[in-house]
Amino acid sequence: MTGIGHEHDVIIELLGRALNELGPERAAALAEEVGEQYGRTMASAMGTPTTRSFRTALHAVADALSAHGFAAHAEKEGNALRLVTEHCPFGDAAVEHPVICAVDRGMVRGMLETLYAGDATACTEASRAAGDAVCITAISG
Repeated sequence: MTGIGHEHDVIIELLGRALNELGPERAAALAEEVGEQYGRTMASAMGTPTTRSFRTALHAVADALSAHGFAAHAEKEGNALRLVTEHCPFGDAAVEHPVICAVDRGMVRGMLETLYAGDATACTEASRAAGDAVCITAISG
């Protein structure tokens, strides 16, 4: 095996099998935990917590996700704030293993916890892996 593509395929295959062995609930919890930790790490490099309003923090999260290949933007729908992601850097891996979407949700929560320093929840409303046109994460803080 040579080339990064083949190595990537092997890692995705290993990840898929491991997630299947864990079962859907534990796999989603683990994926979200990993995402949260990664989100905190990303946010730590972005600035000081508690200096941002919730809305400013949410826009910073969208910018950070976009910088990592998610093509995300924040939007308001009624009284709700949402992150809309038009591209998923996990590609086919997320389609084959939709539990990977929990990583995204965890990243959002981890970044918001660090940047906003308030309680924030993230809930997946739509997912490209499930066949939706975009991924939507509803945020409340």
